[in-house]
Amino acid sequence: MKRLLLIPALLCAALAGNAFAGEASADRQAKREQWCKDNPAKCEEVKARKEKFCKENPETCKQRKASLEKKKAWCDANAAECQKIKDERKARHEKMRQACKDNPAKCEQRRKEGRERREDRSDAFCAKNPDNCDGEPDDGEDYDK
Repeated sequence: MKRLLLIPALLCAALAGNAFAGEASADRQAKREQWCKDNPAKCEEVKARKEKFCKENPETCKQRKASLEKKKAWCDANAAECQKIKDERKARHEKMRQACKDNPAKCEQRRKEGRERREDRSDAFCAKNPDNCDGEPDDGEDYDK
């Protein structure tokens, strides 16, 4: 379960430090701050998990931070191309949202398959790294919300 909770925390941390900063950075920061005001307990939980993860994995956090800084510098130097990438990503996400609205059953099936793949990867990781595995089964309940 701890592994399961770490995934959304890392995802939030990655989104919080999105590689394509540019002008939208202030907008993202405002949205993140509003989300934290609306969900103070969850916000603190995400921050605590990120801090704990970085404390336990300082090299990984250092590499991620360096990568984000490198991508931000690239984005600053290539604003038009950066904006194009962001627009393409938004279009893909909107297309996926629309597909899920149009066919929720198919979308749920894809989610189920994704949960199964994550569980298989988690089981394989635990088999190779028993000391780094909490041993709790991944029931996928956090992904259903």
